[in-house]
Amino acid sequence: MAGKWETGVYHFVGSARACYNLTVRALAIGYFFLVAALAGLAVWTAHRLQARLRQPWLSAYALFLASWGALAMLSVMQYMLVWEFLPHAVWGQMQTVTRPLFAVAFGSTLYFAASFTAQLTGGRLSRAFSIALVSAWAVAGVATSVGGVLAGEPPPAALAFAGTVVTLLFKVGILYGSLVRALLAVRRLEDPLDRAGLRRFVLLQLGGLIAFDLAVRDVTGLAGLHTSDAVIALVQVGGAYPALVWLAVFLRRREVARPAEPLPADLKSELGALGLSVRESDVIDLLLVGLSHKEVAERLFISPDTVKKHTYNAYRKLGVQNRVQLTYFVQNRVARRSPRA
Repeated sequence: MAGKWETGVYHFVGSARACYNLTVRALAIGYFFLVAALAGLAVWTAHRLQARLRQPWLSAYALFLASWGALAMLSVMQYMLVWEFLPHAVWGQMQTVTRPLFAVAFGSTLYFAASFTAQLTGGRLSRAFSIALVSAWAVAGVATSVGGVLAGEPPPAALAFAGTVVTLLFKVGILYGSLVRALLAVRRLEDPLDRAGLRRFVLLQLGGLIAFDLAVRDVTGLAGLHTSDAVIALVQVGGAYPALVWLAVFLRRREVARPAEPLPADLKSELGALGLSVRESDVIDLLLVGLSHKEVAERLFISPDTVKKHTYNAYRKLGVQNRVQLTYFVQNRVARRSPRA
């Protein structure tokens, strides 16, 4: 009788353990798809904003979010799915396989971060900088991957430390450096609407990155609340959402504040009657549809300094001081116009 009871308990414990393992694995799979969905939603939102509002830098920003989300998914796959589904003996082999994938994803993140922050204020990455960045990260990625294969898993402490230092230098120099450079460049924008909106966007993006780094370093552990891998991945993909939400709000406000279409011909005639030259009216026309001084110069085949001179003269003649006041002036002018016979 005792033997049957012990056998029953044994089977019950085994069934409970199997049910627990199955539940944990199901939750791990569900969590992976949750992270993938959050990362994909961020990319989709940036792509939709680009399709509707035609801001050139949003394409690079969407690619940056895609690379950043890929890093989060790789982390979940390696530190959660692999540990739950594969035996301990193959963990080292899986790290050897995923290390090049991490290198590609992180290198793409660095490149697109530098690209979208450069385009944010009307600039672009130079070819020399792009080649240097890609080459340097390729060398570092190959060296780390090959070193890991030759040294075995886990790698020696010296190799692991060297890889950490290289990654940190690239992250601080490129990722943080690009955002700080964009923050400084935004301060030089002439349009106060763009200056305030883009400054907040960059600050929120920078804050999300800092929150992720603090989570990785388990800063909350100082208060006895340790940060799990699940929380880290959520902070990684979720940290971009405050900036993304604000960006959507800001671009919609910008769209409302500036007419989406060029000035009507008759309104340009009215501006001419107010003293604007033909070239000044052309410049105002392009500024009102959201082009930068550099883009106006390229469109009209004149220098940026000439664009600034025409802009200054037009502002003085119309009694406005910036692009926002110019927009309100034009909108009020349109509203007051009566139909011509």
